[in-house]
Amino acid sequence: MAARVIVLYFGAAQKVAGNASEDFMAEDTLSLRRQILERHPGMCRVTFRLALNRNLLKEDSLLKENDIIAILPPFEGG
Repeated sequence: MAARVIVLYFGAAQKVAGNASEDFMAEDTLSLRRQILERHPGMCRVTFRLALNRNLLKEDSLLKENDIIAILPPFEGG
């Protein structure tokens, strides 16, 4: 069953998305990634990783209601 999740955009991802956050309905991170790319086709040019509730993901995960997903492109500077 799909869960309502909050997606936070950072860096280049925020510029492409045009906002800092959005809500999505998704069952897992794979379907969420597809929805993000459908809504923001320019994201296909941004390299990014997903963090689920402040934990970097190494593989796809199931989502629960009110999970927070961060879209993390490589950070510049130091």
